[in-house]
Amino acid sequence: MKHRIDPKIDCVFKALLGSVENCNLLMHFLNAVLVNDLTAPITEAEPLNPMLRCFWTNH
Repeated sequence: MKHRIDPKIDCVFKALLGSVENCNLLMHFLNAVLVNDLTAPITEAEPLNPMLRCFWTNH
């Protein structure tokens, strides 16, 4: 299935991996990227960038 939104664009990447709702996606992404550097898979992930929330909302 082809998506029209390119996940390599910065704001799309941040929307996908920088939201609390997508912590599972962030965790799987980190495990895939860091597979050779981890001694055990990541089982929890939490986005910590405080600027992200104000970037995506009207607050």
